[in-house]
Formats: sequence, structure tokens, C-alpha cells
Amino acid sequence: MITTETSTQSDIRRSLIQEIELTSDSVLSEVLDFLLFVRAKHSQAVLNINAGNYEADEDYEDIEDAKAALASIDSEGTISWESLKAEIGL
Repeated sequence: MITTETSTQSDIRRSLIQEIELTSDSVLSEVLDFLLFVRAKHSQAVLNINAGNYEADEDYEDIEDAKAALASIDSEGTISWESLKAEIGL
């Protein structure tokens, strides 16, 4: 059963990566904003249920870091996927 769940998760991640590579930066910005919203909503629920849970605290910190990264887009801009892949040798 775990193998099937892991396989399904891998398929979802793979599909998301494929779609990301085909999507414009402006749409990706909206998608990222929505993803961060959903994660924040989920993390807040987890924090409310498990106050003091280290993992939930770490998720909250990750969300705060992601918000800071989004804010940096305004000042620093973005680069295309193709440029990023070339930069890291993919």
C-alpha cells in the first residue's frame, strides 16, 4: 500500500514539474502565491492542533522564508527556467 501511495506522490510531483516547465513566469507567480496560501492555511491548522510541534514551527518558518522570497521578486526580478537550468548545468 505504501508503495502505491509513494508512486502516486511521485507521479504528482513529476506532473507538476512538467507543467511548471511549460508555464510562463507570470502564471507561476500566481501558482506560487496560491501554493503558499494553501500551505500556510494547512500549517496554521496544524499549529492550532499541535501547539509546540517542532515540525509545524519549521513549516511556518519555511512559509515566512517563501514570503520573503516572493517579496524579493519585486526588487530583484526573476529568471526564466531555461536560464536557471543552463546556469546549473541541466
